[in-house]
Amino acid sequence: MTSRPSSALDRPEFPWQRVSALLGLEAEDAQVALRDDERSREAVERACRDFIAADDDRRAGRTPSASLASHPDFPTGIAMSLIGACVLWKAHRYLPALGLRAAIDHYEDGDDEIAASFVGLVRQYAQAEQNSAEAWAAESLLLAIMQRSGDPAEAEVLARDLAAHHVPLDLWQETSPGSSLPDDTMTWHGGALVEGMPPRRDGSALSIEDAEAYLQQLMTEMQHEAEAEGDRGPGADQSS
Repeated sequence: MTSRPSSALDRPEFPWQRVSALLGLEAEDAQVALRDDERSREAVERACRDFIAADDDRRAGRTPSASLASHPDFPTGIAMSLIGACVLWKAHRYLPALGLRAAIDHYEDGDDEIAASFVGLVRQYAQAEQNSAEAWAAESLLLAIMQRSGDPAEAEVLARDLAAHHVPLDLWQETSPGSSLPDDTMTWHGGALVEGMPPRRDGSALSIEDAEAYLQQLMTEMQHEAEAEGDRGPGADQSS
């Protein structure tokens, strides 16, 4: 058994059973499994793959088969929870894909600032060649964000840069976003627009600390929900 990923697991309100359910672990084995970095990372990556497959089904108009698709926070809340889990257990492989999907959902909900923050997360973790499709899809989404709420001149610069790299300007709208690129698209090079619209109006991107803070908040909320459900158990007074 390896060392703990962070002090988050030592929090009194850590909701072992709910987090293990999110990651597809047996409830009775939660504390042991989640304190084992290797097992936890495997569970996180497995949950990420299940989420991406379920989200692809949703976007294609199919009924997702994965159990997490029935969660009331699916898809956006689940994506953000998995981002927090990826950061907590240092399972970074699927962060670009999750960040892209969270960015798209927030953009479609009209929240351009938060969407751009998740574009910043994709940029932070995308690796050349390995994550080129997700990274360029995120840049194409950033163009849409800039066209709607940014500087038109900077949006034009980004559009020209994307075209120069043979990136479709509507790449983010694919049914399975970030899954593929045209054959002539150039490898992701770490940021299409070097000096363009910042990820947030305060100039900061969504950081590792932001993601872990979100997970901490989520765990606290889930604990409160569990306590409330206990209060509403079979013997609870239903008159209030």
